[in-house]
Amino acid sequence: MRIVLYFFSSLLLTGLMGAYVHSLHLGYYSKTAFGLAINLPISLWLILPALILLFFTLIHFIFYNTKNYFNIKKWQKDAQTLEDSLYWSLLREPKEHKFFKKEIKTSASLLKKATIDVSGSLEGASEKVIDALTMIKDINRGEYVDLKERGLAKKISKQNPIFIQNSINRLDVDTKFAEEVLLDSESYNKEIVKKALIIFSSHETFYKAKKFVSLYNVNSFLILVERGIAGENIGMNQEILNFFIDNLKFGCPEYMKLARITVKKFAPDQNLAMFKAVQKSDESASNAYLYLLFEYEMLDAIEDYLYEHPENEFVRYRALYTLKRNDSKYNMESLVNSDAVCYDH
Repeated sequence: MRIVLYFFSSLLLTGLMGAYVHSLHLGYYSKTAFGLAINLPISLWLILPALILLFFTLIHFIFYNTKNYFNIKKWQKDAQTLEDSLYWSLLREPKEHKFFKKEIKTSASLLKKATIDVSGSLEGASEKVIDALTMIKDINRGEYVDLKERGLAKKISKQNPIFIQNSINRLDVDTKFAEEVLLDSESYNKEIVKKALIIFSSHETFYKAKKFVSLYNVNSFLILVERGIAGENIGMNQEILNFFIDNLKFGCPEYMKLARITVKKFAPDQNLAMFKAVQKSDESASNAYLYLLFEYEMLDAIEDYLYEHPENEFVRYRALYTLKRNDSKYNMESLVNSDAVCYDH
């Protein structure tokens, strides 16, 4: 707008000056250049330099204003890019960004590798940054945020701590998501899969759990067992228990936990048959088998079993057996617990 004002003001002044000189009737002046005779009114000769100066001044203004315009655009573009960089760094997903101005580029280049934590409230930030901070606070509070609705589902990696926490939050409100995680377990963080196993085991049947046995651990398996003991119809039987025992990494403490649970569910003959078969192939189940023999007060079977093993084995059980034979009062749980019998040599 100032260039236009300058142009019309200069043109008006030149025109007035030319008109005034022309009113003096100074006549014509002839000039020969390059073999050509140029005969013009003197008034025109007087304003011609002013017109030439005006032309080149306009060229000068246009050039530097255009240069300044693009320079401002670069600053504006860099400011927007900087906002994007801050946004992704807040979301723990730093990305490569291109900056035009060296003054910003030298410092802002750090953001392509850095993440940002903000404590307390932040005033004066852009709407985009505030939105990111609000979302992070909601997720950290345990709320589930639908990243798909925000267009972030495919932009945030599944190893991103924000994605991990948000997925854990989703498991708390969407039990069906647990199976989705297990079906694509390689794509999810171990913490998510671990939580998904717990949620899945708390709601699904042994039949469904069977197909994920490669992902299962003993603790998640015991969740299923305890539900079966509590009376839930989830398909618990000795066959399915044997299947999981064969496929999971059981140790002495895990067998003891299982024995304490199954003693409440199965008939003595069934339970003993199962653990007897297991301890033949895995010595870690021996303590659990002996525990059941004591629970069912099968003293003759206990005596035979202990006789078949060296005297330095099953020391606590031997002491318990002696007390039992003498009708002494004893606290079985104080003598026979997983920590004691499994680590007592």
